[in-house]
Order: sequence, then structure tokens, then C-alpha cells
Amino acid sequence: MKNLDIFLEANQALANGNYDKFISYCTEDIKWESVGEETFYGKQELFRYVSSTYKGLMFTTEKTIEAKNELVELGQITFKFNGVSKKSSYCDIWNFKDGLVSRVTSFVI
Repeated sequence: MKNLDIFLEANQALANGNYDKFISYCTEDIKWESVGEETFYGKQELFRYVSSTYKGLMFTTEKTIEAKNELVELGQITFKFNGVSKKSSYCDIWNFKDGLVSRVTSFVI
């Protein structure tokens, strides 16, 4: 499976709230860094994060750029904060190793 296919399936699982399926596309030692916020290490920590944070979150990928073992995703994300919807732009850099997601660096503004 190509990295773009892995990204598309993992991202769709995340969008659908299927966090177990999303985690199955990650390496055991996955690192997810939310720049300026928190960093999560390993499948268990990342699962706790996405299953508590991504509920009700909506995101739209507007563009992807591929290079060897990296993929850059640009898009819009909408989440609720104190009952008010907020829309932000994001850029995620996905790194792949042996057919799995090994690292995500996320910038949200």
C-alpha cells in the first residue's frame, strides 16, 4: 500500500471516529506533536488523545503534497469551544515507516 493510500484510509478512520482503525495504521512508537501544545508518544497515548479530542471535530483536507516517506496535508478544521464553533487552518506533516504512520507534526492556526 502506498503512503497516500495509508494516509487516506487513516485520515478517513479518524474523521469517522473509528479510532481503533486509525491507530492500526500507526507504528508502536508513533509520535504526534501538536506544535506549541502537547506531544503524544506511542499508540496508547495517541489513542487517548484522539478519542477524547476528535469527537465532534470536523476537518477538510484541501491539499496534499507527497515526497518519499512524507506527506504534507493542508486544510480547515472546525471544533467547538465553550459551545461556540471555531474554524482554523492546519498543516500536518505525516511521516511513514515500513508502511505505517510513524510521526505527525501538526500546526493549527
